[in-house]
This record gives sequence, structure tokens and C-alpha cells, in this order.
Amino acid sequence: MALIYAFQVEDGSWHGDSGRTYRGMGPATYATLTFRPGPDDPGADSPFAGQTLRVAVASIDERVAGEVAYRLDDGTVHYGTDTVDELLFGLDLHRLPISSWPPAAHDPTPTVPAMPVAKTPAHPVVLSWQVSDAGRHYTLTLTTGVDGPIVEVLGADNNGQLVAEFAGYLPGGDLSLVARVFLAAVANPGAVPVPSPRRSRSWSEQESTYVASRHRDGADAETIAVELGRTANSIRYKLHALGLGPFPGTNTSRPPAPPRTPAYTMEDLRQVHPNSHKPWEPADDERLARRAAEGASVSELMEEFGRNHGAITSRLARVQPSATLSSPPAAAS
Repeated sequence: MALIYAFQVEDGSWHGDSGRTYRGMGPATYATLTFRPGPDDPGADSPFAGQTLRVAVASIDERVAGEVAYRLDDGTVHYGTDTVDELLFGLDLHRLPISSWPPAAHDPTPTVPAMPVAKTPAHPVVLSWQVSDAGRHYTLTLTTGVDGPIVEVLGADNNGQLVAEFAGYLPGGDLSLVARVFLAAVANPGAVPVPSPRRSRSWSEQESTYVASRHRDGADAETIAVELGRTANSIRYKLHALGLGPFPGTNTSRPPAPPRTPAYTMEDLRQVHPNSHKPWEPADDERLARRAAEGASVSELMEEFGRNHGAITSRLARVQPSATLSSPPAAAS
């Protein structure tokens, strides 16, 4: 996937991982990104605000993609690494819903002609495309979910009737790779046997916290997998993503990634949201569902529950007034 991994500011200094060599890293290309947030925009307090940045983009095989889609000055769109996101937005990543740059108020998302909508997106639209041919009209929408980008494809005929629909989680930056798979299938259908499909399950904040806690308690991946109803390998990948375990690939000779110093600490997060990354209790779920039914806004719920925007919206998506939670946490739908 092609990611922004470093950027140069107007004084000539580079920031990010300009000196790091990632696994499977291709040659770098360069472009510009105008980063001039308004006073109410994410990144308004960034030390890099108000500048035109020179960004370095390269194909990277490691899972280091962040959650923000950047529209560069030449019109192309790339995700950055999580390091780039943290440098540009800092704590705003956890205080505000940030899915794309520039914000929608600066660069409105293109609207699409009337199409049947199977469901109302729960997250802000990042990008949308439409292609029509031979009486068929397909729209691809990329949105930002709690656990990462989600791709949704809708197809309709000339009468506006829905003829196709599918959606699923897609790691940031992998859209071009998936597009190549579709093109390969069109060019040579049936060339590769298709294995039995397995539905991917996204990770909830509560599950991630549970995995980290059980790992620190000494539980192995197999034990945690049984407790959460997942595969042991998925637990190993999650531990790696959390910085608590080695890369679970077959290449055991691969050197460990260098330690990273986070741009913020848990203490920093809890100065803004006192309950950040704490497990949800059953009483919390019941109160959240009740307050939402009473009409409380997300901002009011963030203040009342001491949690960030993503934690509130993700929890609202899965709690019901009569829901009863138990430990270990329920899997995300």
C-alpha cells in the first residue's frame, strides 16, 4: 500500500520516519500537502499548521497505516502512517472525529446521483466514486469506522432498483491492492481456486483492552482465543498490533521492529477523557442506551462518560436498552 511516511516543513527539516526502511518498501515519490487548519479544525494547535508540506510517499508492506485519508494538492489521496497522523494532529486524534484531510467543510465530498441506500452510514464519508455502463450503476463509498476504513459497494439498474451490495472492513491504503484483485479476476476468471469464505470480525475497543489485560495476566494466545471465540493467530496479530508480541508470520528470522515512543501517554489521554480505554461495565451500557434514547448528543455523552468520540459512537452502535454484557466482552458485529 502506498503511504505518506514522512514530510518536510517549510524550514527544510523532515519529520516522521524519513530515515526508516520498512519491510517491502518501494521507491519514494514526492508531492505537496497544504496543511492550513482553521481555528475550529482538527490540527489547529499543530506545530505544523499553516504550512505547505512536502510529503514522501512509498509502497509499504507493514501494517503501519493510520486512519486519516489525505487529499494531496495534486488531487491524489493517500493514507499516512500512524506516526504521520500523530505528528500532524496530536491529541486531536482522540478528541475529535478525524477521517480525512482537508475537512469536509473545506473540500466537500462529491455527491452521487440518487441511488438506493441499503443503510445509513454510521461514520463520515471519506471518498465516493460512481461508474455506469450497460444499464448498471455502481457506487463505491469509503468510510471511516471505529476499527478502520470500511468499503461499501452498491449497484443499481436504470430503474433505481438495488442489484448488488457488499461491504466490509479494509485496512487503510489497501484499496488499490483489492482493485488489482478484481482486475486479475476479470482478466483471468477461475485462475485461482477460491477458498471457503470466512467473515472478518472487527475488533471492539473492549476486546482490545481485554486481550491486553489477559496477556499481561500471563494467558497465552490459545487461551484468549477460546475466551473470545477467535482464532489463536488472530490474537497473535492483535498482540503485535498492540505492541505486545512479535510479528506472527512464518519468517521467524525477521528482526523485531524498533521500539516506538508514543507521541502521547495514557495519562495524557485521561487528562482529556478520564475513562479513556477503560472497560465498559454493564451499568455503563444501560445508562448509555437510556441517555441516548432521551436524546443526549454525542458531545454530551462524551462529557458525561469521560470518553472520546470514537468510544461513544462505537458503543452506541452495539448497545441496546435490554443488552446484558458479560466478561469476556462480546465480539464486535
